Amino acid sequence: MPLKSFFKYLDTNFRIAAPLYNWRCMVNSAWDFEVFRNNFLTPTEELAETVVCAFPCSEKCRSRKIVHVSDGKIKAVCSKRDDEFFYIAVEEIVNYKLEINYLNKAIETALKNNEVERPNPTLLPEIIVPAKEEIPDFNHPVQHVFPFAKRHIYKEIDGENVYWYVDGKPVGQIYKRQNSRKAKILNLLYNEIGNGWIPHQTFINMTGWTEEEYYGKDRTDPGRMQRVLFLLRKKIKIKIEFNKNLGIKFPDDLKNGKSSF
Repeated sequence: MPLKSFFKYLDTNFRIAAPLYNWRCMVNSAWDFEVFRNNFLTPTEELAETVVCAFPCSEKCRSRKIVHVSDGKIKAVCSKRDDEFFYIAVEEIVNYKLEINYLNKAIETALKNNEVERPNPTLLPEIIVPAKEEIPDFNHPVQHVFPFAKRHIYKEIDGENVYWYVDGKPVGQIYKRQNSRKAKILNLLYNEIGNGWIPHQTFINMTGWTEEEYYGKDRTDPGRMQRVLFLLRKKIKIKIEFNKNLGIKFPDDLKNGKSSF
């Protein structure tokens, strides 16, 4: 069956759709999610009743129920334990349909070593966007969306405050000033979990430190970066790897369901 015919068959016989949260969890660690969404997903007029459960769970539940609370907030509640939930934004439970025809074009183009970009990515339909006076106050903790590689360390954002969790246990606000160098370093490490080594030059550019400040003057001086990493390891109790040649990263075993210190 030709590739075009195969995708036409899929488009005719299957409606591949899922809430944005699910797509983000499936794709985010493997590709630039915004590129994927803009080119291959179209929002529908439906809101999901469940989202995938991306947490390690002894009950082995696979989904979380969407519960609309009376105060306008939205909860994703564990299907096994009602007292376990996180708040989720309405945009994350909008169902998005996979556009098979655009995916087909992208694959055909990739096979020809070219590039394709979907023209005029579809915007969120107005019908599912709450009226301004109906939009709930989201100055309460909303889970920062994460791929499966980040299920053992994640953060919740409450206004200007960021609260961190490791293996489901709160470690609180690691830094009160979220624009500080230390906070930026931690956020970069978090955002790149599963993507391999982050080059030292990235951190040097971010912090504005000289190489001597960054690495230290000699063996008796660990350098400013190593001192920051020592404090981070102490606060979050997760190992952070530092390799002078390769860069810095969280350990690979975080992707395999483990945390380490």
